[in-house]
Amino acid sequence: MNASEQKPEELALTIQEFVGRKFNYPAHIIFLFELATKNNSYETLSKLMFTAKYVTGLKKIVSSGSFTEDKYLEKIFKEFNVNVQNMINTLDEFLEDSEGSTARELRNTYLKMDHESLAQSLEFAEDLSSCKEFFNRNEEKYQLK
Repeated sequence: MNASEQKPEELALTIQEFVGRKFNYPAHIIFLFELATKNNSYETLSKLMFTAKYVTGLKKIVSSGSFTEDKYLEKIFKEFNVNVQNMINTLDEFLEDSEGSTARELRNTYLKMDHESLAQSLEFAEDLSSCKEFFNRNEEKYQLK
């Protein structure tokens, strides 16, 4: 089944049930699915989810503190920073032609590049990572198109 064949609200609920947790920002996930369907921009959404999953993985590595060499830590932090910026740029690209209150809300929440915006972006990355995990594990049943 293509993701576009299911209502965005239902798809979001299906993903939450599959991963066993509620989204931090469910309305934003639903909006992205709606926008991808409307603009046929599933490729950009897929890129956004992939990068978010990578960022989430890097965040777990940094948070665990399980590395012993400063050189390794520096490399992970650099990779983390580059990919957080990449995720934000991809979201900005995805929202480029979007108008309305939800698009403005996403821009104000994730694209300001201040401390609060970064924290919210990392929470949103967890939501997007859950979506990527869902599509990866269900690729025979659900395709992002």
